[in-house]
Amino acid sequence: MMNFISRLRSASAYESVRWHDSRTLPGVRFGVYKVSLGRRMELIRHVRELCLRHEFLRAGDTAEQSEATLGDHLVRKLYVEWGLAAINGLSIDGQTATVDTLIQTGPEELADEVIERIRHELGLTEQERKNF
Repeated sequence: MMNFISRLRSASAYESVRWHDSRTLPGVRFGVYKVSLGRRMELIRHVRELCLRHEFLRAGDTAEQSEATLGDHLVRKLYVEWGLAAINGLSIDGQTATVDTLIQTGPEELADEVIERIRHELGLTEQERKNF
């Protein structure tokens, strides 16, 4: 009689969100989507036009540079919309915080922290961060 040793492989598990404890607001946790090929392509598609316009406006006069500053903020907003999965432990004006409420009325220092984590997740270099 022959004995066959069959090693069954256990299934792999993958979580598409990485959770972080906020450094700026104790007790707050936020989830940032991990980067996948499809999500990276989606982000590039969304910000490509903004980035091209942004670089063009930076070289212009004061009015165009104001427009470029607006472009900076629009790119930051896109990062939050694209990369923030959820926020736990925070209420804004008595309501549970969401991606939209963080952008509209939430603490900017938390938004900055979220953007920093998203950029880290993307693996962007300092020069790439300036261009995005």
